[in-house]
Amino acid sequence: MLQRSNKPCYADLIIGFSVIACIAGYFGLLNYYSFDISSDDALYFQRALTYFSVLEFSPHFPGYPGFVWFERSIAAITSHPNSNVLLSFLSAIALTFSVFVYCYQRMQSKGFTVLAVMLFLLQGNIAELAFNGLSDATALWFFSLYLLQAHLYTQAATDVSTRKTYSAISSGLLLAACLATRPSYLPLVTSALVLECIYLAQGQQRFRRLGWQIFSITILGLFCAGYVFMQDGWAYIEEGQRFTQGHFTIWGNTTSTTDPLLQQWLTTLNNTYSSLGLTLLATSLIIGIYIPKTRGLSIIACCWFAWIIRGQNPENIRHLAVFSLLLPIITAQLVEHFYTQNSYLQKSIHPILYVVSIILLVTLGHHSLKQFSTQKNAPVLQATQFFTTMNTQQIIISNYNIDNLRHTLPQHVILDRHYQSSSNYQAQQQGYWRLSSNALDTDKLINGGLVTQFTGRFLGERSLYLYYFDPNHLSTQS
Repeated sequence: MLQRSNKPCYADLIIGFSVIACIAGYFGLLNYYSFDISSDDALYFQRALTYFSVLEFSPHFPGYPGFVWFERSIAAITSHPNSNVLLSFLSAIALTFSVFVYCYQRMQSKGFTVLAVMLFLLQGNIAELAFNGLSDATALWFFSLYLLQAHLYTQAATDVSTRKTYSAISSGLLLAACLATRPSYLPLVTSALVLECIYLAQGQQRFRRLGWQIFSITILGLFCAGYVFMQDGWAYIEEGQRFTQGHFTIWGNTTSTTDPLLQQWLTTLNNTYSSLGLTLLATSLIIGIYIPKTRGLSIIACCWFAWIIRGQNPENIRHLAVFSLLLPIITAQLVEHFYTQNSYLQKSIHPILYVVSIILLVTLGHHSLKQFSTQKNAPVLQATQFFTTMNTQQIIISNYNIDNLRHTLPQHVILDRHYQSSSNYQAQQQGYWRLSSNALDTDKLINGGLVTQFTGRFLGERSLYLYYFDPNHLSTQS
């Protein structure tokens, strides 16, 4: 009897050590890379450490006050020069543990939690989420805590009224923290609240819970809005209009190609997961809609995809972070669901489940690992090191990392390629360097050519291509 009762304990220890080994191994290897400020948005968050002003891009609109407060907390207890990058790195680790805890609570066969963690880590964009110094991983961690809290609520149907009120307030505060950290997750939060109201609560209880959640979100939202208005006043509204218009028409790149946005996003998904991996994960998502255990998460994932098609930039795979959280959980739960069925027909598909799981792990792992490079520094830092050695002033025209280059290369002239008339006018009398986030068509280049490439360190980090053009460059169609 004693030996039998100890078996679950031993199994839990093995599962726990396996998960810790996966997380420690993955993020330990990521420590090979330097914690660089790799984008303009990350630079804006770094500025916000000492002074908060959306008007002065410290950080950019809409402000992300929650992330700034957490970033300042990290800076207060560490001496790390790039505390926002450290915060995103720690958030990615915490998010991985949340995937494990959520699956451990929801699954009968606990061993499949290791599958969920491995699927999560083997996605190609996890390294980018950990090193981008932005709010994606932190906000998603708060959302994962909300999912954990919502699950605990479903397990506590006999709770007294006061405890249910506390549960509603705490879940609302978690969603409010998610929005304060990343306001663009509003569609994600809204879809989660609607689904919870439909599926989890019953009768008047659902409206009471929803009311407390909205109340909690509103209180924290007003606090954040007050903080922002104390810094920028009503000019914040004008900046919001300008930034939103620019996102959809200029720098957001949502109209940078003739391809429809749906096709652009499908291309991005294919580049992130590979064709086979995307097919298997999409199949899991579709099947998950028909299984009660995964229906809620599957619907949330579909709602998020509908949002990013219209409102997010398909060139940034960090906008797939919601999929990075939900798809491994959905897939692992489906495998566990079909594996634990008692019917003979269900048991006969066990070998198929093993094969599909192995194929998915190998596919994602191979696609992810081949994207890693041995370069330690971010491409923009590589470019900075290249130009730092030049004593004479250079003209550099770029379509990416404009402010970051201006910050690190004050001795050179940095021009924004998005405003072509202005940049061409200033560069027409002499040769210039063109730093591009996409390779140019060398067949169309006259008086110019590729000098070098600054390689991205992992999937999602854009490589930069450096070209030099002679003084007669305006005759080119570049």
